Amino acid sequence: MSHRYDVIINGAGLVGSSIAIGLAKAGLKVLVIEFHPLAKLYPTEDYGLRVSAFTPSSRKWLEYVDAWDGLQHTGRITPFLHMHVWDEGGRGELTFDAAGTGSDALGWIMDNEATQGVLLDRAQELELITILENCKLESFLRLEDGRVEVTLSNGEKYEAELIVGADGGRSLVRDWANIPTTGWSYGQKTIVGQVRPEKSHDNTCWQRFLNNGPLALLPLNDGRCSLAWHTTYEEADELLALDPESFSDRLSEGFEWKFGRIEIAGELGAYPLRLNHAQTYVRENFALAGDAAHSIHPLAGLGVNIGYLDSATLVEELINARKAGIPLGNLEMLKRYEKRRKAHNMFIMGSMDLFKRSSTSQSGIIKGIRNIGLSAADKLPFVKRKLAKIAMGYYGDIPAFVKPK
Repeated sequence: MSHRYDVIINGAGLVGSSIAIGLAKAGLKVLVIEFHPLAKLYPTEDYGLRVSAFTPSSRKWLEYVDAWDGLQHTGRITPFLHMHVWDEGGRGELTFDAAGTGSDALGWIMDNEATQGVLLDRAQELELITILENCKLESFLRLEDGRVEVTLSNGEKYEAELIVGADGGRSLVRDWANIPTTGWSYGQKTIVGQVRPEKSHDNTCWQRFLNNGPLALLPLNDGRCSLAWHTTYEEADELLALDPESFSDRLSEGFEWKFGRIEIAGELGAYPLRLNHAQTYVRENFALAGDAAHSIHPLAGLGVNIGYLDSATLVEELINARKAGIPLGNLEMLKRYEKRRKAHNMFIMGSMDLFKRSSTSQSGIIKGIRNIGLSAADKLPFVKRKLAKIAMGYYGDIPAFVKPK
């Protein structure tokens, strides 16, 4: 006999957990399936290797799912008030400030592991959410009443109107729904970790374009910074093989010694960069969100933010469907979710891909255009306002949950 739910979500990560909370707050019964032990998803004593730069729209969503206060209590959230981007070998630069945006910050740097822990705690407080850990989806069957029955690795059967794939770039739900993807490798890695600059980060996100890719420092609240160094596989391997002093020399030189000496202040790691996009986000009884639907170059730190916009939009459409008496697996309704999110995501992905390719081009003409473009954008207020609006998550058909007041 199957256990009945309204929605089954595969993946208890940042996107899956927030969808579950949003649906449960609206009275829907949700099952979340997580392959890993939940303990593995909780934060360690120090910052994890990867952080996210939350936009104001993401903050609105995290407030709606009652996670924002918990994030503040972790002590691992840092507002950034300014952003400074400049180019190697040229005078092009672009700056942003929170003043005049209507927000008290351009965004907030938050440890992914700590965010995950807060969302899991909140999800487990809600009676309408059940989380099963150490489980894997094994098979599914469409039932005559329009619902879907899934069988788990523990032999248990569960059924729901909708299966949501929030299970990352190698999504099992995407495979089940027979949804193809388009994408490519950038032939690059990002080196990540914590570093400590000799001079203050000034609550600013700093990014410099080097020949092999951008180099970024994101401010943390203890004076350290989170490092994101995008470069070729070869250079990444070379850098990670250096002793700490030599790595510090290369990093400090990369920022023109703007911050004095920048020392390693924690573990370093690296991961490969890819672009991947599902050709559709939905099938009847199935929907994708977050990295299961799209993964982008992390150049502007927008990955988790467009994932949260997916979450909020899907929750909004499902709540409206329930109120209207429409089955949650109805394809026409799910297509509305896809229509609202896909065009926006493609715009962001295309922009980041173009920006990435121009930022690593060795062509003198492209470098010149890049320098002129940065400087021109910096001097045109209406362009800066538009760019700031996009970067803050206030672009396109966004759900009511995240709209500015």
